[in-house]
Order: sequence, then structure tokens, then C-alpha cells
Amino acid sequence: MRQREELMRQREEYFHLCGGQLLRNMMSRDNNIPFMLYDRDQIESATNGFDNMLVIGQGGQGTVYRGCINLHPDNPVAIKKCKGFDEDSWAEFTDELLILSRVNHENIVKLLGCCLQFDVPILVYEFVQNKTLYNLIHIQNDPSIRTLEIRLKVAAESAEALAYLHSSVDHPIILHGDVKSTNILLNKNFIAKVSDFGCSKIRTANENYDVVKGTMGYLDPEYLRNFQLTDKSDVYNFGVVLLELLTRRMPLSVDKVSLTSIFQEAMREGRFLELIDAEILHEDNMGLISDLATLASRCLIMTSESRPTMSTVADELRRRMAGQVQQDQGVLTEMAAGWKIFMCVGFSSEHPTGDTDEEESKFRRAGGDGGSNRDDNGDGGEDGEEEKGEDVLGVAQVLGAAELRPELMWEKKAWEMAMGASATR
Repeated sequence: MRQREELMRQREEYFHLCGGQLLRNMMSRDNNIPFMLYDRDQIESATNGFDNMLVIGQGGQGTVYRGCINLHPDNPVAIKKCKGFDEDSWAEFTDELLILSRVNHENIVKLLGCCLQFDVPILVYEFVQNKTLYNLIHIQNDPSIRTLEIRLKVAAESAEALAYLHSSVDHPIILHGDVKSTNILLNKNFIAKVSDFGCSKIRTANENYDVVKGTMGYLDPEYLRNFQLTDKSDVYNFGVVLLELLTRRMPLSVDKVSLTSIFQEAMREGRFLELIDAEILHEDNMGLISDLATLASRCLIMTSESRPTMSTVADELRRRMAGQVQQDQGVLTEMAAGWKIFMCVGFSSEHPTGDTDEEESKFRRAGGDGGSNRDDNGDGGEDGEEEKGEDVLGVAQVLGAAELRPELMWEKKAWEMAMGASATR
């Protein structure tokens, strides 16, 4: 009994020391705050007493556990146990918690609440399923899930999230302070979620806050000189992330050589293509890659005033993404037309899955089972052969894209089979 009383007294002491009562009062004055104050028992139960088997992330700002509040397995959360926290800044911390709780963007990990009954803050976030951008780029070995299109999409979504934080429309300006590939999470649909605001600072438009945290290889050179975090510091960090996406190289080599310095020198000398990841270095991607490399280079300019804003970066990436979608749709349209044409010249094999819809059957009947361009003994007439020859040339050009698009190889093989069948007639 006495032990439990001592535990309860300690919880209350931590709660008041951490500004819990101040936070509770602020929440009571604003009923619209979507924020929870969790009890210590809920956190300990969710993490099984901070079991190491539940750790899903660890860094300079703390350790992150996967847990289920109130033991609801269908609704996991990420529970972060902070470390290295400055006890002199509790009042500022509680203010910032409430501001961050109002952040609502589809590409930002949602802060759900906190627990202030431990010796350090416990933060509860939405759980994001599919690991980090770092894992996608540097660890996993399946190139089909890190195509240029996916990389561009992740970059655009991350930039939009940071631009939202930097805007002051419905919240003060929020500076992330530690933008890097390990702080960009991906859900199962590869939607980017910017996370880990351990270095975040909230400021008014004309203020800077001293910070002493960050990650080597990403740090803004101006920050290294004056230790002041600005919105352009996040832009610089993001420029390094763009380099990771383009080159699939680490920000710092094993010998501590900066990827940024190597890349900027290559840009000046016009040989940056030497650094681009071979998985995305295709002839039809050259224009887009050049644009992205130029944008990254602008983000990495030494003087912050010369860098674009995150809003400008986000806009440019969205335009590039829209252009890429239009280009892909054009290729797919041509491929669809090519499919119908080669079905008409005598391709009679079944689809690998064994499934053929009514439309495909109609084309087979037209081309392979006695269509109007065939005479009675099965040989094509002159007009039919001439028309077929033109179709062959057009489809062959279209299917040349299969050399650059592995997912189109089946169509290419099918066309080659059709040509072989036609040649033997």
C-alpha cells in the first residue's frame, strides 16, 4: 500500500514538474484541441514495460516503440520516450505540444498526445507501417518499388509537408530542424509522412532560436557558423534528401566525404550524371533528372538567401510530377493501341493468367479467325499485308519502351510471338 502511494506521489510530482497542470489548463480553455493526456499505466501496458522487442526506432532524440493503447491491436501507435530533455524549458515545451497537436496534414505524422508521468516526456504518434525513406533507398533491394516515379512522389509529398510547417496560416511557423531520410516515413501505399520533431522550433516570422542538434551530412553550413535555425536550414536538409533520392548514396561516405560537396562540384563541371543512380538513369528520364538535379543544387547553395523557399520547392516538384504522369499516360495509351493491333495480326495464345475478356476475344476473332483481310485459303491479301506492315512498324516502335520498362516485357514477348507466327504463314 505504501509503495503504491509512493508511486502515485512520484507520478504527480513528474506531472507538475513537466508542466502537466499548465497543459491541462490550456486544453480545458480550448475544447477543439485534438490531443490526449495518457496515463502512465496505459503507456506501460502498451509498451509492455518498454520492452526492447517492441523498439521500432532509436536515435539522438529518444527511443520509439510500437504499442497498442488500451490493448487495441487494430490501432497501433508509435510511442516515443524522449531523452536528453532540457528541464528548464518545460513551459515552452507544453506550448509547443499544443501547437504541434493542431498540425493537420496528410504528409505529416500526427501527434496524438503525451504522457507526463515519467521522468522524461512520452509522446504518442500515429503509427506508419512501411518503414522509412532511408530503408527504401539504402537497404531494401527491390528496384521496382523505388522507381523514379515513386522517388519523385515521395519528394513532392515531403516538400509539401515542410512547406505547410513553414506557413503561418493556421499556426506559427514551425521549423523541423532535422529533415533527413530516416525522418520521412512511408505507409503501405508509399505516401510520405514527415516525422520526428525532436529538433523542431516554433517561431514568429522574424525570430531565430539557437539549436545545437541535427545530423552530420545534412546540416546547413550557415547553421554551423551561427547556430541559428531558419526555414532555409530545412531547405538545405531537404536538398540533401533529394541527392539521396537521385544518387542512392549516403550523405557522408565512410571516409566522411560530403555527398553535397561532390555533387555541387560535379554540377559545376557538367558531369553530375556520373553520380545518378543507374536504376533511374534512362534516356527517357534525362530531362526530369536534370531538372531535379538543378533543384537540389539550388537548395544546397551556401548562402541561405539564395535558396528557394520550401513552397517554391514543393510547387516545382508537383509540376514535375504532373508532367511525369502525363508522359506515362501517353505511353500507356500507345501501348494499349499497340496491344489491340498485334492481337489483330494473328496472335492466338492465351494470356499467361488464362484470363481473356470479351474485348480480347473480339480482336482474336477479327485477326486470327477469319477476318475481312484474309482470303479463303488463309493468306492475307495485298491490302491486308500492306496495312499489317504499317501496324507492325508502329507497334514495334511502341514496344521498344519495354527495354526501359521491365513491367512491359510480357507485351514485347507477346508481340515477338505474333510476328513469328505471322512469318510462318
